[in-house]
Amino acid sequence: MLDEGIAPDVVTYNTVIHALCKERRAKEALSVLELMSQRGMRLDVFTYNSLIYGMCRINQWAEATRLFDEMVVQGVLPHIITLRILLDALFQGGMPEEAHKVVEAKAKKVIDLMVIKDRVPDIASCYKALVNGYMQAKRIGEALRLVEEMIEQGVMPDLETLKALRGLHPKRHVVSAKSFNC
Repeated sequence: MLDEGIAPDVVTYNTVIHALCKERRAKEALSVLELMSQRGMRLDVFTYNSLIYGMCRINQWAEATRLFDEMVVQGVLPHIITLRILLDALFQGGMPEEAHKVVEAKAKKVIDLMVIKDRVPDIASCYKALVNGYMQAKRIGEALRLVEEMIEQGVMPDLETLKALRGLHPKRHVVSAKSFNC
């Protein structure tokens, strides 16, 4: 494109970054990001989502969370998908404690920003990602605590969230009937 005198736009850069991250070539994606910055392009939510996804795929947790923080500082409003990418990747990487810290420290800030900007956050998606992660990590108590917290917040678990809990055995895991409106 450059040889033909065609200037790439944000969509072009985002497409290249996303493709590189998908192929686990996140370090190369950061080079494209640098080129994008040098050309004065403003990073958007899609740029950050791709980079966070890419860093998580290669287990660069610190870089993924740094990008998440940078996104907020730069005034780019994270989308609920941003949070889900980070949470899903952290749980799949066997790091539920870190995911929990991210949610406690950053999700509240992200959700508050979304509310301030008149964007209704999909809180159920955050809970669903956490419940699934804790179930995969065999942290049943945390998963049940979150389901109870969902209900207390007026967010009813959807079918996917309930399916994540299907492996529970009533004798081993006690949940109050009050929690499930029984």
